[in-house]
Amino acid sequence: MVQNKKTVLFVCSGNTCRSPMAKVILEHKLKELSILGHFTVESAARDAPSSTKASPYAREAIKMLYGEDLLAGYKPKSLTPELIEKADLILVMTADMKHGLPLAKTYTVTEYGGGAGDIMDPYGSDLGCYLKCAKELSKAIDNVVARDFKTKS
Repeated sequence: MVQNKKTVLFVCSGNTCRSPMAKVILEHKLKELSILGHFTVESAARDAPSSTKASPYAREAIKMLYGEDLLAGYKPKSLTPELIEKADLILVMTADMKHGLPLAKTYTVTEYGGGAGDIMDPYGSDLGCYLKCAKELSKAIDNVVARDFKTKS
């Protein structure tokens, strides 16, 4: 067991689309680098979870990217003070989601990777929008990994 694991927390509105996709995308990338064991990756809803499982289109978009349904057993959850406290890094989807979170460790996904802008919410859209969102998250998370995570092994 790795001591001093870094905990990364992704936050979105309902925890059925963006943050679960971001969670499995980061886990996949860290696994490819053989450093997943150095991290705990969580995701949570800023608002109440909008379902009891990941969105079917989120699941399909991830399956299209990685060839398997990495969100099959995902259970959405609400953001709690415990999750916030435990997190070393909180990555939100939009700048307005930073409100009320500890600013010293909270960034948008794109901002932390050196970019700008929000990750659009595909909720209620078609599969194409979900796939576009997943690809946008993957690119932003590549930048996050390049910035900070490759040197943590």
